[in-house]
Amino acid sequence: MATTPSISTQSGQKATRTILIVDDNHDMVSSVAEVLMAGGYSTIPAYSAREACDLLDESRNIDLVLADIRMPDVDGFDLLRVLRHRFHSLPIILMSGFPVTNDDVVPLGASILQKPFAADELQRMVQQRLAPRETL
Repeated sequence: MATTPSISTQSGQKATRTILIVDDNHDMVSSVAEVLMAGGYSTIPAYSAREACDLLDESRNIDLVLADIRMPDVDGFDLLRVLRHRFHSLPIILMSGFPVTNDDVVPLGASILQKPFAADELQRMVQQRLAPRETL
C-alpha cells in the first residue's frame, strides 16, 4: 500500500489539474513538479510504477500521468499498457533520457518527451494531452 502522497501546488495559484509524476530519480520528479506547479498544476510524486498504480487505485483525481520509460521495477512502456487497460481515458506522457530505438516496443499512440526538455516543451505537451478533457 502506498503512503499518502504529498500534493503540491505553487503558492497563490489555483491548481486546475493534478499530474502524477513517475520517475525513480527524485531530482527529476522535483524539477518536473516545479515546472508544472509554475503552470498552475498540482503534482503527486511516485518513484516506481508500482507506487503509481497504488496511487491511481486510491485516487480518481489524477488527470494525467507523466512517467519515465527507464525504471528499475517496471518500464514506462509496460506501465502505459497497464494504465491504458485499467484507466482507459487517462492521458499518459512518457519521458526518456535515452533514445527510443527500433528495438523498443513502443505502444501505438504513445506520447514521448525526450530528456532533457525545456520547461515550455513540457508545458505545451501537458496542455495538448489535457486539452480534450478540459472541454468536457
